[in-house]
Amino acid sequence: MSETILSAGIDIGTTTTQLVFSRLFMENTSNVGEVPRIEIVKKEILYRSPIYFTPLLNEEEIDMDKVIEIIQKEYETAGMTPKEFATGAVIITGETSRKRNARQVVHTLSQIAGDFVVATAGPNLEGILAGKGSGAAKLSEITGKLVANLDIGGGTTNICYFQDGIVVDTACLDIGGRLIRIFDHKIEYISPKMKEFLKYHHIDLEIGELVTTQNEKCKDKFELIARHMVKILEQSVLLSPASEELDMMKTNQLISCNRIPEIITFSGGVADCISNQSEFSFPYGDIGLILGNAVGQSTLFSKFRHKEFLETMNATVIGAGNYSMEVSGSTIEHQNFPFPMKNIPVVSFSIDHNHLSLIHSNIELAIERFCEKDGNLVQFALAAKGLSCPSFVEIELMAQQIVLGVKRVRDSGFRLILVLEEDMGKALGQAIKRLLSKKEPFVCIDHISCREGDYLDLGEPVALGKVIPVVVKTLIFNS
Repeated sequence: MSETILSAGIDIGTTTTQLVFSRLFMENTSNVGEVPRIEIVKKEILYRSPIYFTPLLNEEEIDMDKVIEIIQKEYETAGMTPKEFATGAVIITGETSRKRNARQVVHTLSQIAGDFVVATAGPNLEGILAGKGSGAAKLSEITGKLVANLDIGGGTTNICYFQDGIVVDTACLDIGGRLIRIFDHKIEYISPKMKEFLKYHHIDLEIGELVTTQNEKCKDKFELIARHMVKILEQSVLLSPASEELDMMKTNQLISCNRIPEIITFSGGVADCISNQSEFSFPYGDIGLILGNAVGQSTLFSKFRHKEFLETMNATVIGAGNYSMEVSGSTIEHQNFPFPMKNIPVVSFSIDHNHLSLIHSNIELAIERFCEKDGNLVQFALAAKGLSCPSFVEIELMAQQIVLGVKRVRDSGFRLILVLEEDMGKALGQAIKRLLSKKEPFVCIDHISCREGDYLDLGEPVALGKVIPVVVKTLIFNS
């Protein structure tokens, strides 16, 4: 059995906006007589859009109409329609995710880009997708080494550690090539975090200041800024002791695993500038080239770098299109469920092997924790690790406890959505099904790892209905 689906990746970044359309190949990889195991076995890029500058109305707002115009134009150029796509991701990244109308933009795009193309943002997810799209995850799998990918964009640097293809740790810093913008030989914009950075280092730089490439003082000032930024990047991957400015420039969190990477790869627009060393200049109206030159002369590049960059500018958008989706296990159960369903918040509860009779109270506590301030419920998914190889008696008890725990949810007219890590979705789902009415919609899937605070998209079942495409995402908008 084999099946293909189309996936769209759309990245609206601090500096650039781009699209990638891909084909994902799914096959049953199990042996004859075994339970089917459907996996994505191959990914093929069908179309890459040109790279556009992200359109803005002003420093606080994205130009949504122009973004929509770009996306619709690229669908037409590729000869594809949104209805053809089964999955994908719309990612608003870097400083753009902090714009006042970022949430409105992604929700609008999720409606026009495709029935199951989703809207997602968040520095951790961005770093993971960039690392996968750049080839860093695959490199760690091939070499067995700890690989750090630094995705240096216009507004942020997303860092992701991989070991044996698995995510080990993530971090994000407010360091990028477009934190200072230059237009008509004058400084047009300095980001709030960059203003703090300049004050910390006693570097005098003002909006409206004249900038020329022939002025040696001007050159020294910008190269000093770039070198200080690189020092923070070196500290972020533990190549030198952490300073207070590292904490000042972090976006959300720093690397916590206390390990120095064995290989460092680079992606993002600044990575192109590393490979294309040139004279001091501002070809893109920002300091991206100067920062890239500084990275190329640093320990990051000279001692730890991989020989070649597989993907730089396209890394995040390829990650969004090719790596945002997982497929559930094939031992799943569902009835009368209205697929697809998007943006389902996740509520976690625990299943303790020794205290199965407490599952209903664990669920009730989780629901109380999730409730809105007025006590009202919204649709959500219940997630738990589950048990490895549970007995029939344990399955029956778990089903009874879960149905009891979600009584309030069912009485309020919401659907039961159960997501498990362990391979037990079919057995538990069938036991739950026997306790529900035949018309009551529910779904129980496995082989999916998610946590409270995540959001899920559930696609139309594929592979003859055996598996469900799932996107686990984080919707984070900084105001």
